[in-house]
Amino acid sequence: MSALKTTAHLLLYSLSFGGVTYYSYVASPIAFKSLPREQFSALQSHVFPQFFITQAIAPIFIGLTSPFALTTAGLSALAIGAVSGLANSIWLLPKTKALKEERLKYEEGSDEYKQLSKEFGKWHGVSLLFNLTWVLSVGGFGVGFAKNIAKIIPK
Repeated sequence: MSALKTTAHLLLYSLSFGGVTYYSYVASPIAFKSLPREQFSALQSHVFPQFFITQAIAPIFIGLTSPFALTTAGLSALAIGAVSGLANSIWLLPKTKALKEERLKYEEGSDEYKQLSKEFGKWHGVSLLFNLTWVLSVGGFGVGFAKNIAKIIPK
């Protein structure tokens, strides 16, 4: 087991899992509560393209740098994470962005605005589900990784 490969794996896993989890469940809720909606929306529109690409590619590189042979469960967890990030990146982000842009054409409170807001909320909920799936699947991989490390640490 190469020390460089192990170090790369551990750092990549830690940064991607920690970064995604922190942004999703700490930084983003704070920004939502602290910023006016327009500023929050502008922030998210700049963060999310890179955020979801990271979710899509990080599991691939985590798998490629694994210092241990990957089990079916480990590969599955990483694949689920990559697909979740990819779905958010190429399907749900464009969908929600289009709904937000369409909503801007209508006056707040109008029937059209309310309908588009409802539709946006539905797709945003699906995106949150894919984000949670990423956190759980990549987190599950981390549990397996920790078990492998525990086996080689002298007692």
